[in-house]
Amino acid sequence: MGVPPHFGVGVSAGATTVQADEIITLLTTLGVDTGAFPGIVPIPAAVAEARIGGFLLPFDIGVKGGYIPPSLGQTIKDTTGGLNLDYLAAGADLRFALIKGNLLLPRVSLGVGVNYMKGGLSTTVGSDQTFTYNTYSISATKPELGLSWETTTIDLKAQVSKSLLIFTPYLGVGAAYGMSKAGYFVKSDITYDGTPINDSQLQTIKDTLSNAGITPPDISATGISSYFANNGWAFRAFGGLSLNILVLRVDVTGLYNFSDGSYGGSLGVRFQL
Repeated sequence: MGVPPHFGVGVSAGATTVQADEIITLLTTLGVDTGAFPGIVPIPAAVAEARIGGFLLPFDIGVKGGYIPPSLGQTIKDTTGGLNLDYLAAGADLRFALIKGNLLLPRVSLGVGVNYMKGGLSTTVGSDQTFTYNTYSISATKPELGLSWETTTIDLKAQVSKSLLIFTPYLGVGAAYGMSKAGYFVKSDITYDGTPINDSQLQTIKDTLSNAGITPPDISATGISSYFANNGWAFRAFGGLSLNILVLRVDVTGLYNFSDGSYGGSLGVRFQL
């Protein structure tokens, strides 16, 4: 309990890794030179968070959100040689103090939350692309090639921490059930056998692919896309160190995802009472 209730606000930024094998295969198929493409792609993220607690029971509630403003998006594009990055995140969670901790015992907390995130990576190539299906030809002029994803997760986690003077080391484990979809897109002006494509021709292409036993991608007059939906669990371990200076907290966190072998890390600064 606290009078007034405890509260905190802060910002954090970090990145996680994605294996690029499938990305490289896709880009190579679409005619993109991937000779200098990294084998592991870092996916950055940033959020602002606010928490409040101390009402009757030992729990707190947090909300968070993040996005990339247009000015920052243009800076990323300029510094990466034309890479477009889309990112939007929102979430809320509830944490309960199972053990409050004292001189000898550590603090132990359990949490449950809901998170939503969508994002994408894309770049523009400088030549026309042509895709042929049976006797039909689709041309895409100077396409923007990209990957995008969207996920909603139910997140469970347990964390243990211990205050040591101005330092608080912490360790935790988490499990998230995600309802996700991810895929690729090609955005450009599309022509069908040299003429602007129409709905009837689009349907002819889709029917031809279906009759050949091929699941057609989502084709429109401005691009081609294909998405795969997947629901399932992911498990992670995380740990880090908090530096406590009066009402200022600086957090450094590392993460390992057991489900896909990816790594992540973040740096956060918060004001806390």
